[in-house]
Amino acid sequence: MTGGMFIDIAAVRIGDYLSRTPDLKGRRGASAWLSHASHRAGLPDWLATATAPLHHRPEVNQEAGEADGLIPLRIPAGPAGDSRSDGGAEDVARTVVDALRRRLPGVWLRANWATADSYLEAYRAMREPGAGAGLEAFPPLPDLPVLATCARCRVDPAVAAIDIHEEGNVPVCADCEARYADRYRRPGLWHEHVPVGAETDLLEALSLTPRQVVQHFTELAALGAEDGCRNHLATVHIDGNGLGALFDHIARYGDRDLKARVSARVSAATRVALVEATRTVLDSSRTVPVIPHLVGGDDVLVSVVADRAWRFVTTYLEAFADRMRGVDGLAEHLPDGQRVTGSAGMVFAHATFPFRRSAELAEGALKTAKQEHQGRDAAVGWLDVTRDGEQQPRHRATWTTRALADLGPALAALAAVPPSGRAVCARLIDPDRPGLSAARLREQARRLDRGDVLDPFLTHGGPAAVADALSLVRWWR
Repeated sequence: MTGGMFIDIAAVRIGDYLSRTPDLKGRRGASAWLSHASHRAGLPDWLATATAPLHHRPEVNQEAGEADGLIPLRIPAGPAGDSRSDGGAEDVARTVVDALRRRLPGVWLRANWATADSYLEAYRAMREPGAGAGLEAFPPLPDLPVLATCARCRVDPAVAAIDIHEEGNVPVCADCEARYADRYRRPGLWHEHVPVGAETDLLEALSLTPRQVVQHFTELAALGAEDGCRNHLATVHIDGNGLGALFDHIARYGDRDLKARVSARVSAATRVALVEATRTVLDSSRTVPVIPHLVGGDDVLVSVVADRAWRFVTTYLEAFADRMRGVDGLAEHLPDGQRVTGSAGMVFAHATFPFRRSAELAEGALKTAKQEHQGRDAAVGWLDVTRDGEQQPRHRATWTTRALADLGPALAALAAVPPSGRAVCARLIDPDRPGLSAARLREQARRLDRGDVLDPFLTHGGPAAVADALSLVRWWR
């Protein structure tokens, strides 16, 4: 691929956008449309139609990575150089943004562009502080409309009335009409009104059919173990560690081929890890216990049955790191001995807890995991809203996947202790008096002759690690 004007158009704050509607149906519709709009297989034809009236004819930039909500374009350089002008880029960007807005009226879109001899140079230029070539297409601001408000999102005026399964003549805004018009739940998947999407891709990879998906979050929670709590879900946000800095480092050294290969590997590793992690938590019912809301580059947002979430996350992070091994030329851009890994934030809550809030809290837990380990190790942060509330406990640490693997037998032994026994241990812990707490816990273990249960955690991190483990094993299976 030669030079020209490179244009990246992307949806912004996708998690907020997906959670604009309160139910799974609407989120599935928005997620499917985002995937459909940016899916590489159908993007060239859609782009040719959308930009047909323009003098400047863009093409899909195949050097960029693949992610839901990202449309990477390139205007080839013309003999006179006019096709690389900012004016041409802005015309293309506005036309594509307008076409996307007709599909998803409520999404926030951002476009940036730069002239360069390669996408690597353009990528570096677009990320420079103060880079001014671009546009923001904000969603409409909520106001007090004379018209009735949308009955689903309560954000914009209603512009149509549609049937949503058992509900008839529901007043909806333009964005919700796009979400709910045959684009959600089992019927939308089964009849392939949206031919692509993270969920349909996952089903295909697992050789499953849309008949094996749930229709409501309460159904998903009910897939939990019969002897467990079958009304809770985990909202999981996963992201690669330090990949932005890695791409910046590669860009500074000008290795355009490596940038393209790493981008492609990241996209593939994300999707393979999602499939492997989901396969790991499938049971004999073959009903899919995972709902992917967003799969973008190295960024993943999913809902998982609560008591399968730890297995899902640890499998995903291991699979992602394994798939990122062996990229020729990458090692010299990484600190000594460091691998490309990911981290995760998990929030456990009742199935009726607002998804938008769960997604926000999961993002916060993810950020904490990355900060505590400086992005050097795969790590997991978690919050159990039912037990902890919406504020992270003061002494809660995040755990690396290495620690989870090393302490796996101890976690299994602690999970086997009856809830009443674990509650006694929790009452013995005073976070502000670690010495006394450790003595209490050791005495309790001596009385029960179960030093194997608590000693590994006391050795790992003292009473605070025991408190973490007591929280963790509530959903450890």
